[in-house]
Amino acid sequence: MKLKHLKIFNLRNHSHSEIDFSDGINLIYGPNGSGKTTILEAISICSMSKSFLPTIDQNLIKYEQKGYEVGLRAINDLGAEYNVDIKFSASKKKISNNDSENLSPKNLIGNIPIVVLSPDYKSITFGSPGDRRDFIDKVISQISKSYLSKLIQLKKVLKQRNSLLSIFKKNERYDDALMEPWTEKLIELNADIVMKRHEFINELMPMFKETFKEIAPNEEVELIYDAYKIEEGIREDKVKIMEELHKYYEYRKEVEYHRASTIFGPQKDDLIIKINSGIAKDYASQGQHKSLLISLKIAEFNYLKSYCNETPIVLLDDIFAELDESRSKHVIDIIEKNGVQSFITSTNSELLNKLNVEKKLFNIEDVRDNSNI
Repeated sequence: MKLKHLKIFNLRNHSHSEIDFSDGINLIYGPNGSGKTTILEAISICSMSKSFLPTIDQNLIKYEQKGYEVGLRAINDLGAEYNVDIKFSASKKKISNNDSENLSPKNLIGNIPIVVLSPDYKSITFGSPGDRRDFIDKVISQISKSYLSKLIQLKKVLKQRNSLLSIFKKNERYDDALMEPWTEKLIELNADIVMKRHEFINELMPMFKETFKEIAPNEEVELIYDAYKIEEGIREDKVKIMEELHKYYEYRKEVEYHRASTIFGPQKDDLIIKINSGIAKDYASQGQHKSLLISLKIAEFNYLKSYCNETPIVLLDDIFAELDESRSKHVIDIIEKNGVQSFITSTNSELLNKLNVEKKLFNIEDVRDNSNI
């Protein structure tokens, strides 16, 4: 996939910006707070229906405006044009592309596969289990609409179960008949999600190890999928997973009732990242955390490339300020070797000169609110 033209209306501090991109490295530079990252957010919205940063759509609207609009024109790997346009106002989002209007986000995700590396993503290696589940789910969702649909269903089921548990506790009475269908659905979704996550980690592992070995040849790393209350030996067998979960539910049903909250499910899973036999979030140095994150993101790129019908694009938000020259060079080498279109933000226009790579430069002061770029 190659992005050709981006338009932005009333997104953060952009009133009306339109940009034509290079097929290779696009370096967007300028001072902090000038709107560089907003360009990457606009691309993310066109790919994933939302910003890659933790924010809500309402907060993306330019001050004193009623909504925002972003649109992309792209050429896919087969040479066909792909257009997408997203408008948000009054808490409603309208998504359209070449084929149809009024799309849902799940219909959009995966059409423009992206890999994002941002300082905020450091939480993948040393943050909470939720940060690592989010990493897993975002990658798988780009190659499997079925998986994304199951995540959406899971959210609804958990909300309903927890609501019922709160009512039961308030009324001091547990109702098996009311709870049973929601428990059955939770267990079935749990099995499907665990099986897909298990498959994903097993396929990602060799890619991750290979990349890390290039960066740090004398260190050993490992990824361990910690599926809550499901032993590794049965994670490829849906029937056995569901049997195990039924047993656990019956054993712990009273605990759920007293806590008024669902105590099992894929929302409890974790990805354990190990380096030299120690758990990374507890023992890795700052430099090791950076190498682990880069290796995960390059593995993500290789995974998406192998499963999608499109070459992913790469968004690098001010990450070279955090990396030394060796790690920076490794990232750029991967980008160049794969002919990847990339979008890099930096406060320094000289950033890539010492790495001797071709790039198209965009001064954010010229780009923002200038529709002739």
